[in-house]
Amino acid sequence: MHVRLTEARPLSSRIPAVAGAFATVSLLPGRAILHFLFPSCCASCGAARRGVGGGGFCRACWEALPFLDGDDACQACALPSAAPLCRSCGSGASPVTRAAAVVRYEGVARKLVHALKFRGHDILAAPAGALMAATARARGLDRDDGAIVPVPSTTRRNRDRGYDPGGLLAEEVARQLGRPLRALLSRVREAPPQSALPATERRRNVHGAFRSSPSARGAHLLLVDDVMTTGATAFEAARTLRASGAARVDLLVLARTPETEALPHALTETT
Repeated sequence: MHVRLTEARPLSSRIPAVAGAFATVSLLPGRAILHFLFPSCCASCGAARRGVGGGGFCRACWEALPFLDGDDACQACALPSAAPLCRSCGSGASPVTRAAAVVRYEGVARKLVHALKFRGHDILAAPAGALMAATARARGLDRDDGAIVPVPSTTRRNRDRGYDPGGLLAEEVARQLGRPLRALLSRVREAPPQSALPATERRRNVHGAFRSSPSARGAHLLLVDDVMTTGATAFEAARTLRASGAARVDLLVLARTPETEALPHALTETT
């Protein structure tokens, strides 16, 4: 099911229509008894969810997501309250042409990202990816000639989780937009988790961490990731694609922090 957004109503008012995320279905007798005895609980608030569906969150928590106003955000890094360009994007050569984020990384949105990345709730990827696709349409990132590229996590972390969160989100974005999914990026080395490092260390931590396929040459690409803080990972991935000849790289993330420190458009130090 594809969801076509218009500007007449805010994104949050359309949540129930996204990809059937809150639909319920009739349960077989055995499953109904099991669901009664062991009800599915919301990954955010812990409340029991009725029926099945909802993608791991209850309706109240989906509706409580802190959606971002794209018109008020930086066009190149999606920084809230920094339109049209934040100071860093306005003064440096960004590898990203346009960027958009769905929610502010706080409250329920933080719980959403943590449940998907660290608690094994891969069921959240489908409805979250549908919201990302809806945002891509609303912000003009659903190019007819574009392809979807996930920002890959490290092999070790994917092995520990059993899946790649960014990859699952990218799969759903590609399905919703009807665009090809292309694995043009690969990790060439393991690195400590970005969340454990300060901003300056994050830049060095991911410098040279990606390799791009030569197939990126001349392509228009939509880079997809789960969360963006300083932008070190996403911008390094975008730089790698542009270095391989990508004609245009846009960025779509699920959550964006109101980070005030300058984004790493240019590195003055190397690893």
